[in-house]
Amino acid sequence: MTTALKDDFEERSRLEARLLARRRAPSTLPVLPRPDDGELRFAASPAQEGMWERLATARRQPLIVGGLRLTGPLDSGALLAAWNQVAARHETLRSAYRVEAGALTQVVAARPAPDFGIRAARPGEAESFNDAEQAQQFDLGQGPLARLRVLREGADEHLVVVCLHHLIGDARGLECVTAELSAHYLAAVTGTAPRLPELPVQYADFAAWHRARIGGELGRRTVAYWAERLRGAVPAELPTDIGGRGTGPTDGYEDGDIAGRTVSFDLPDEVFAQVREVAVRHRTTLYVVGLTAFQILLARWSGRPDICVRAPVSYRDRGELHHLVADFSNDVVVRADFTTARTLAEAVEQVRTTSAADLAQHEVPPHLLAAGLPDPTLLDRLFQVQFTAEDELHLPAAASADGGRTLGPLRARTFSPTATTVARPLSVRLRHGDRGARCILAYRSGLFSEERVVRLKDDYFALFGELAARPQGPVLPGAAPRS
Repeated sequence: MTTALKDDFEERSRLEARLLARRRAPSTLPVLPRPDDGELRFAASPAQEGMWERLATARRQPLIVGGLRLTGPLDSGALLAAWNQVAARHETLRSAYRVEAGALTQVVAARPAPDFGIRAARPGEAESFNDAEQAQQFDLGQGPLARLRVLREGADEHLVVVCLHHLIGDARGLECVTAELSAHYLAAVTGTAPRLPELPVQYADFAAWHRARIGGELGRRTVAYWAERLRGAVPAELPTDIGGRGTGPTDGYEDGDIAGRTVSFDLPDEVFAQVREVAVRHRTTLYVVGLTAFQILLARWSGRPDICVRAPVSYRDRGELHHLVADFSNDVVVRADFTTARTLAEAVEQVRTTSAADLAQHEVPPHLLAAGLPDPTLLDRLFQVQFTAEDELHLPAAASADGGRTLGPLRARTFSPTATTVARPLSVRLRHGDRGARCILAYRSGLFSEERVVRLKDDYFALFGELAARPQGPVLPGAAPRS
């Protein structure tokens, strides 16, 4: 290892240590007063208000579905008790939402009354269960906005499915529920106490703090940043080969999820090595390398050098929020203009800098941000294409190499149902670890053929090779590389 590279990794280690110390620091969020018993009432968060507005025109509610596949003798009583304990721990799992005195209000029940059901599965039902769950709507005014369903596929085979309304959960929230459900179940069947992290605050505390935070100068600066940053921005033109150009409305819970597919491709070892090589060379992350390649891919297919992509971000950048069941998701636009970055190396450097700046301006929810833009519809149109990447080292650790865990006499594995609809025309997601990565593509089947998606994947992977082997090559065909 060269001295420069060694110094770079040592500096990164020091930075990670400082960030970890911040996440472990005591909570600084003020805690709202709570009576000893009875219903609790809190103002909903600004993000929930934005989602509530969209729900008024929704064809169906935005739901998050996942869970566990269990092998072995299931104690259904212990599972129900565990579900009650998880709901008792998180106010969001005991909440309903109502408009009271003109304001959206979170109404928290004093005691958990979680929705639980167990029944025999019909043949082949597991494959279509996600669509069936998505079709079952929650009563938002009565709550709870979470349910647990158990499908009994055999005497020792069960599918445990958790469904959360997006008002109270995101992907990380679903992970928290399944992790705590497992911990409480294991404690019940082994006669031990569950080992769970402390929850110093609840979502209502964050909502009040966040409302005050973005209601002042920070909110004004953020809106001003995006008004300038998105000046002249246009939606990315997608390389569709069926129907139109894929530039219509994108939010699934506003306009109805549209038929689509999700496919996964493992990166070949040599391609993953190329991604890592580029990241080390530019002292950046696999996220930046993957985003750069994706934006260049869209630029080449469309012939347009100015590319905007939706990037999901999270408000969970504070340690006291990491284990809460709630929706901390948000979206920003990451914009690249390759007229000012003619070589591939310059493109990586530009995306590294500009994406960091864009992602840092993430605290104002889109509906408030859109109201401050000259064209309030612009964000929805820019959000038609999405990129995200996840470091699997930061996901909940598995108890064994094959991703399973032991719950007393049970063997549990994570269950992620396959969706037959997608919320936007095209999404690219990278999941990576130390030894490999895979690319997950979600696309509207009415816009992209399977052959076109495979070609997109091939071109995407080939770009990683270009970034590694030809850093001085041109970003766009026909553009003269700099000498």
